[in-house]
Amino acid sequence: MLLLFRLDAAAVVLPHPDKVATGGEDAWFARGSTFGVFDGVGGWAEQGIDPGLFSRALAVETAREVAGIEGAEAAEEDLARALDTARSRVTAVGTCTACLVHLSASGSLTALNLGDSGFRLLRPSRVSPPHRLAVTLRSREQQHRFNCPFQLGVGSGDSAADGAVYSGVVRAGDLLLLVTDGVTDNLSERQICEALAGPLARGEPARSLAAALAASAHEASLQPGRSSPFAAAAQNAGLSHSGGKPDDVTVLCVRVLDGSCR
Repeated sequence: MLLLFRLDAAAVVLPHPDKVATGGEDAWFARGSTFGVFDGVGGWAEQGIDPGLFSRALAVETAREVAGIEGAEAAEEDLARALDTARSRVTAVGTCTACLVHLSASGSLTALNLGDSGFRLLRPSRVSPPHRLAVTLRSREQQHRFNCPFQLGVGSGDSAADGAVYSGVVRAGDLLLLVTDGVTDNLSERQICEALAGPLARGEPARSLAAALAASAHEASLQPGRSSPFAAAAQNAGLSHSGGKPDDVTVLCVRVLDGSCR
């Protein structure tokens, strides 16, 4: 059977400078053609609880649950069911955001996003310049109020059913990004595309693309005087914030490649 697509996937995690010893509070998984990122809510640290324990446990359990839909067409409720079942099996204390994306063998995309992590589907231009990227599908963040995202876990009234669902179609040459808000709080979509254009033009693999984007977001997060999406959102909420927002940065990059080429 001729494969329509091959997937080259890799993730890079750069913890907050103060959380390097514990590995940060983000988590991710890649199971076949289903992918997920999770961001532990940092407020639990004030109670002496490592938020990364919950996010990592939920990532492990969700990866187990999605094994049954590998390669198949996934309905929105399949992802929600997998996430809810995974949540019921986690015994760690904490809460986290979650973003899941499934790609079927035919190229259909199904996604579920709860909170302020998210995904972007990027497509290279077919005209000049050939490696210019455009966002063709994106998730939107979900927040109860500024800097308080929807989240799963202990004491939260949110569930997987509260997540936003998305569907689309991928084609060879596309880049799928799943990221935590350490990326989107510090880089605009234009800056995300610019960070990836060079490595993409050089034909670099998913790991290099993920590393380039994670490094750009990490560097931006540590710049106190720059304009950032987080600073703009704070201003819209009537608050004052200047510069980037130091945070864990997680990038899961999936290159969609022509299955007939090896």
